[in-house]
Amino acid sequence: MELTEAVDPETEDRVERDLVRRLRARDVEVVVIDVRTPLVTTTALHLLMRLRESALAQGAALCVVARHPLARRVFRAAGLSRALRVSATMGGTQAVARGCPRPDDRPDASRGAARRARTRPSRHPGRHSPR
Repeated sequence: MELTEAVDPETEDRVERDLVRRLRARDVEVVVIDVRTPLVTTTALHLLMRLRESALAQGAALCVVARHPLARRVFRAAGLSRALRVSATMGGTQAVARGCPRPDDRPDASRGAARRARTRPSRHPGRHSPR
């Protein structure tokens, strides 16, 4: 699915309805949003996070292709590059999607315990140990 225009409060509802309609019309494991505009607004970021939740509810992962460096910079600055699985190219998105855990794949308690057990105590009080 493509996002070809800057999303602002005036266009937000229309764009979101269109993307959600297209999302619901498909039975897929990965949804790719191709952001073709360099202007990524906070409104667009919020919309994409809501769309991510809709995709997860359907059992799909959401990935974003942000072709413009400025757009990728906005995702990084907002701290959403990982949550939205942002990449610069469609090929990059495919690689990210292959590594995406399925929404129903949750780490069990034993994995968390094993991870905590590997953590070494810090040699320096007040600092965390490297992983």
